[in-house]
Formats: sequence, C-alpha cells, structure tokens
Amino acid sequence: MPEDFDCTVTDWEYIYGRCRAVAEDVRRAEFEPDVVVALARGGWFAGRCLCDFLGLDDLTSLKMEHYVGAAETGEGASVRYPLSEEAVAGKDVLLVDDIADTGESMRRAREHVAEYDTGTVRTATLQLLDTSEFEPDFVGERLAEWTWVVYPWNFIEDMVELVAGAMERDGGGSYTADDVRALLDEYHDVGAIELEVAQPNRMAEVLAEMERRGVVSFDGDGYELTTK
Repeated sequence: MPEDFDCTVTDWEYIYGRCRAVAEDVRRAEFEPDVVVALARGGWFAGRCLCDFLGLDDLTSLKMEHYVGAAETGEGASVRYPLSEEAVAGKDVLLVDDIADTGESMRRAREHVAEYDTGTVRTATLQLLDTSEFEPDFVGERLAEWTWVVYPWNFIEDMVELVAGAMERDGGGSYTADDVRALLDEYHDVGAIELEVAQPNRMAEVLAEMERRGVVSFDGDGYELTTK
C-alpha cells in the first residue's frame, strides 16, 4: 500500500443501505439461506442486518487472519477461529463480509465452510473493489477505484492509524485539530467537510483516544507523536 492513498469515510445510514441492497440481491436470486456466517470482524454488522432483512435467526461467525508469505511476495488468509460443524452442517449458508479487496479472505472462508457437510454456500459483500480476484455471489456496491473504506464500526481504529501515519510522514511537530484535518486531506483526500458529514464532531474524540493510548501527547497548543 502506498504512503499516500485515498480514503472514504462512511456513515451508518449509507452502510445500512448497502446491507439492504445485498438482501434484495439475495431475494432476487431466490436463495433461502438457513444460516448467516459473518466474517469477523467487519462482517458482523452486515450479518446481523441481513438476518433482519431475510427473516433469519441463525447467525454465527468465522474469524480470518491475513499473513504475508516468507518471501513477502503477497497477502494470504488463514482461518484463525474455525466454525463448529454443528453451526453449518446440513444448512444452506450465506457467508458475508464488509468488503472484498483482494478477495482472499472470502475465498478461503468459503473453502473452509465447504469442508463441512453443508448445503449450498453462497457469498456476499457490502462493497467490492475492482482489485478483488474473487467474485462474490451478492454485492451491495461495486467500487471502480481503489479506496480505503473507513466504516463506522472501526472509525476510531482506522483514524488513529491514519492520523499517526500522516503526522509521521509530515515530519512531526505540534498539530492542532485543524492541522490534523488538513493532513488527512493532503495524504488521504479526506476533506474536512466530508469527514464532518460522515462522522460529525469526532476529531476531538479521536485525538483524545490517541492521547489515552499514548500515541500522541498534548503540549498545551497541539498534539505531538509520542516515540516509544
């Protein structure tokens, strides 16, 4: 991933709409899953919403983790917390995640689920990047250009990393909240207005959490990166 890359900050209403789009896609296909398997952690919100839209009460989770090969030539994915056979055996399964970037997590997850004595296994993602080599059965939205999507459920997590990285690349120093907004615009194309529309009044929360975690310190005028 390059140091400077575009980000898109989303809100709950927009992502809820993508969940609805996936559910509509599933209904059009006349697929009637017995259980939703949500990939942890990004697929949890989508999994619960799809249960609501599709009238299901059987929801379980599968945790994947990414790894880099010994030669560091590319990403892969492995199962960290496997499913129990009881959760999916004999059932038609809808496997869901928030986004497919390379598609490797979804591909490997489907292989894992198919190892059990299941019925039909189909896959869904709220958003699909054009970089994905895996084509899910159901897609809420296709993104023609690569972007790092900041979801509401990991807003703090992503913003801490993005802000710290932008400060470091800028050379360090003391930054006010307005300075931080300018850095996000410069390095990640996240405008101050876009940020406030999607996640209003949260920059102070992000900076306070960065201070609590020891990522930055406040010198009375601004925030500085803390070296550990």
